[in-house]
Amino acid sequence: MSSTSEIFSATQSFARSDDRRAWAELVVTFVLYVAVMIAGLATLGNWWITLPTVLLASAMGLRIYMIQHDCLHRSFFSSRKTNDLTGTLLSPIAMTPYKATRYIHGLHHTYVGDLERRDSFEIFTMTLAEWQAAPKWKRLHYRIYRSPVVLILIGPFILFGVLRRLPLYGFKTGVGDLVFHNVLLAAYLGIIWWAAGWAGLGFWVASVYFACAFGGLIPYIVHNFEDVRWGRRPELTFASAALEGSAMLNWGRLFDLVTLNIGYHDLHHFNAKIPGYTLRTAHATLDAKGLIQSEKIGFLEGLRCLRWKLFDEENGRMIPFPSKATMRKRQNTSETVG
Repeated sequence: MSSTSEIFSATQSFARSDDRRAWAELVVTFVLYVAVMIAGLATLGNWWITLPTVLLASAMGLRIYMIQHDCLHRSFFSSRKTNDLTGTLLSPIAMTPYKATRYIHGLHHTYVGDLERRDSFEIFTMTLAEWQAAPKWKRLHYRIYRSPVVLILIGPFILFGVLRRLPLYGFKTGVGDLVFHNVLLAAYLGIIWWAAGWAGLGFWVASVYFACAFGGLIPYIVHNFEDVRWGRRPELTFASAALEGSAMLNWGRLFDLVTLNIGYHDLHHFNAKIPGYTLRTAHATLDAKGLIQSEKIGFLEGLRCLRWKLFDEENGRMIPFPSKATMRKRQNTSETVG
């Protein structure tokens, strides 16, 4: 791998906000979201129209979340105030309060790959040693937690639909932000109910659910592939944690377009000031120069990452849950060595 200073220097020309591009991205995304929501609410009951519009609303809602994500890093616009105002006003669609999320997401970037600060991650990972030492009830709890049903089909919706209405860490960043976010969300839902009744709210819930389920795959896969880097400081450096503790999702141009290039996640962690709308170009440039060597994961390969459950510190990789025979073998080896 190239030196940290060399890679950082190469990213600097891309770590600049383009306000004209940012406004275009925001306006087009917001107009498309409003258009598909109106179309969906106006055609409720015509399932051949409703279902595609639900999926399109999910895609545009996810893209609005990604725009808010750039605002969290204050990289979308050149103005700090414009980033903060935009991120706050998009919060009812993104389903996440701005200041509270900026705080917890900042911790995630600061401590990515750090085994001592796994509390900063949305998805918790146990080490193999912790699993071996854990009582049966804790193992069962972790098995349920790490199941695809919970992590992808249920968990993300609970996180965004329930837990982010009043996150405990939000008290550190100000209750006013939480109240304002929830007032905006209530007003938005009131408009939907006024326009289309309970069926309209059902349409909205479906659009949020699909966005959460698909969006839940992204943070899981980019930080839970087999050769992901976990470690402890000072051995774990910022560069190794960012570039080896995150992967690149090679899921195609449409995915990149919808998600504002969030799949180029290793470079995003290395320099979060690169706006999403230039991240793909920046990644391609550094990759072509041989400055970064990304772990590139295709969609089907990404789904197979769901089998990784524990981090094996001894071998430096993610592994599935060990079988009883494997556990006995490890225990006997340990006793023999001891």
